Amino acid sequence: MKKRLLPGILFLIFIFGGFEVFSQVYYLNELETCSFIESEIFENVSESTLDEMCSLQISIKVPSEPTQENIPNQHNEYVNINSFGFRGAEISKEKPENVYRIIMLGGSTLFGYGATSDETTIPGFLQKKFETTNSDFKVEVINAGSSGAYSKTETLYVKHKLLDFDPDLIIVYDGWNDSRIPYTSHIEERGLAGQLYDTVNYLQSIFPYYKTPIVIREIGRDLISPEEDTIATRINADLDQKVILWKERWNESCLLVQKNDIKTLITIQPMLGTGDRIITESEKSTSGLSQNDLKRLPLYQLQKFVDALPELTNCTNTADLTHIFDGHNEPIFLDLGHIGTQGSMLISEKMYELVLPMINRK
Repeated sequence: MKKRLLPGILFLIFIFGGFEVFSQVYYLNELETCSFIESEIFENVSESTLDEMCSLQISIKVPSEPTQENIPNQHNEYVNINSFGFRGAEISKEKPENVYRIIMLGGSTLFGYGATSDETTIPGFLQKKFETTNSDFKVEVINAGSSGAYSKTETLYVKHKLLDFDPDLIIVYDGWNDSRIPYTSHIEERGLAGQLYDTVNYLQSIFPYYKTPIVIREIGRDLISPEEDTIATRINADLDQKVILWKERWNESCLLVQKNDIKTLITIQPMLGTGDRIITESEKSTSGLSQNDLKRLPLYQLQKFVDALPELTNCTNTADLTHIFDGHNEPIFLDLGHIGTQGSMLISEKMYELVLPMINRK
């Protein structure tokens, strides 16, 4: 019996090993790419440096629902995630005396996809801005952004973890993920595509170097929902329902934090195509959208959320940032929504203007 089983076992090992070799090659050639590599923002950075940035950023283990918090204690030359899952230097859970603590929430755009360091993210620049401000107290800015985060995961994150850090102000920088994530995920009906994504995430947490599940996910996603990423499916009737859920979640969370004497600032982020600035040729090519799509998709998506900002009656303050880059014709975007160093600096300066009066009223 053992002699009969052995050839079968060896055959299975050969098949799975062969597919893993194929997956490793496919992953390197097709999947292990970063949009910022082709961006004109980094035209003066060497190709080898960009490849290294991309490789190290991709090596960061990604978070998963329900709270979408980053896996703690990850460090490389460009990204540091501390023991609490926040990007940046280590902090104490207990807020030090004479410190005004700000926690910033958002997806990969706030976390700093493509940022050259922890300090060149939006929270990083905002921290620098406050360090040059004369005050009788210190301001501490915490980057609690994480890839793929949106209102469902963020409000759970606030409720189940972030309140324990005793923040004075919570800033939300959102819009893109809430608009693009399928409605089924919003209402916790993951569907086949969602279940496949969750399974692969789980396997990656156990076998981080095993690429077969990732390749199966990419191929399977196209087979399950080949039109998932098309313009037609992203502009649909579910967008209104997503806005309603977003509004309900933040009104509920703002009321909760208000009872804990915490202020809130909810903002809608800019995307390529919002505002009146001229889009550069490089931005067009790295966006992944056609010229006609660029004219209507980002504006259509985010305007719904902008229109709902006045209905966040339980939140301390709100702001529409979709036009923040008007008049800036230099390269800003790495792709459809992620921004380079200049864009992050401009956002942080606007955040500073919005936040300073809120701190002074404390």
